[in-house]
Amino acid sequence: MSKQLTILVVDDVSLHRTTLARFIRELGHLPVTASNGQEAVDYCRASMPDMILMDILMPVMDGFSATRHIRAQLAGQWIPIVFLSALNEDADYLHGLEAGGDDYLVKPVKLPLLSAKIGSLQRVIDMQARLADSKRQLEQYYATTQQEHSLAQHVLESFNTAANAQQHNIHSWLKSAVHLSGDVICIARSPSGADHVMLADSTGHGLVAAICCLPAIDTFHTMTQRGAGIGDIAGAINRKLHQTLPTGHFVAAALLAVDYRSRRITVWNGGIPCCSFLNRHGELEKVFRSTHPPLGTLPPEAFEPQQEQYQWQHDGEIIVCSDGVTEARNAAQQQFGEDGVLQAARAARGHDTAARIAAALQQHLQQQPHLDDASLVVIGCRQQPALPSDTDTPADEPAQA
Repeated sequence: MSKQLTILVVDDVSLHRTTLARFIRELGHLPVTASNGQEAVDYCRASMPDMILMDILMPVMDGFSATRHIRAQLAGQWIPIVFLSALNEDADYLHGLEAGGDDYLVKPVKLPLLSAKIGSLQRVIDMQARLADSKRQLEQYYATTQQEHSLAQHVLESFNTAANAQQHNIHSWLKSAVHLSGDVICIARSPSGADHVMLADSTGHGLVAAICCLPAIDTFHTMTQRGAGIGDIAGAINRKLHQTLPTGHFVAAALLAVDYRSRRITVWNGGIPCCSFLNRHGELEKVFRSTHPPLGTLPPEAFEPQQEQYQWQHDGEIIVCSDGVTEARNAAQQQFGEDGVLQAARAARGHDTAARIAAALQQHLQQQPHLDDASLVVIGCRQQPALPSDTDTPADEPAQA
């Protein structure tokens, strides 16, 4: 139901003011009056009406000048102003619109026409009120969403601070497509001394994708501390994700165990496009292809824990990255591809490999935005690396060797 309007009648003739005020009251609205333009300006400074019926030829201040002053006071607010005047030349009509009026009726005003004008403008006022209310709701929603995102980002960064503690031989890089990343990299040392690494890529982007990764992060660290192998860890993550994630959501992941004493790499790969071992000369020795569906897609009884193993003879690096890296497209719609990753890694020859791949990716994009979360991890494979350092590498920044 439309609200009652407060309508300001501005006219220097008392009879005109009285007649219009009575008519406005009959329409169910509240009339207020002013006898000249200055009184109208003063009234609007103290209390804003919903509509103004403005005469033009008045003492002290005419209607055109009053309208300009009132528009200046509104500071972006809109109130309909209708001129009521005996002046009926086209130039007067144009002058009224230029002064800030919204309509122009010639005196003597036909009351049915004035009623129709008021009704028409009331519909606009009602619509404006609904838009203003929607704007307030959107602003409130935006503020609430920002608070929730800030909280989620704090929680996720806390997980990643613990998960991505860098060692001198393991370096990672992450770039989110939006505020929160659905890609995570987890690094933990098992009781046997092997390094466990997980690069996970959740469906979608933003908060939903980030939340989907949380069960995987928690399970990875808990089971690594208990001494579980990566096949069992992958199975436990799959079971938890299958139970908790809605249909259509899953987490592509590569889980690796790097045993430096035996020079053995064990890999479980479910949906990660690039997982390769290059020797110190930049030569590709082994590719660990995805042989499993992403985590969370299969019921526990159908999960396959089989892993692939490789024993390196010469020192080198394992390079793992998500499809946000390999499928990144430049302005010509060319993908960076696995070849782009390996080419940058070969050029690095074991020096700042993560940083060089990230730089090559940025150069490939040529100012194009990241349309997907992108992540990569580089694991240096030597006989026995130093113990983990206490230094964390922030997301979006390659670790320095």
